[in-house]
Amino acid sequence: MEVQDSESSLSSSLRRLSVQEENLNLAKKIFDISQKKYEEGVGSNLEVVDANNSLKEAQTNYYNTLFEAIIARIDLSRALGVEQ
Repeated sequence: MEVQDSESSLSSSLRRLSVQEENLNLAKKIFDISQKKYEEGVGSNLEVVDANNSLKEAQTNYYNTLFEAIIARIDLSRALGVEQ
């Protein structure tokens, strides 16, 4: 039962990590676009600041989810009796 729960937790964590990676990539693109628009005079500084804040939030979410996936992998290893 513990192994199944650990496998399920790891699988779920990896799916969430994939979603967060996509969100991070999108936030990077949006930041790059907003910065380029600002440099070309067609975007505002506020737009760049907002995009930067969104990027930082996406980075934080990604690393938190990565940490959860690592913990889930360790839990599965323990449930299987594998030494780390």
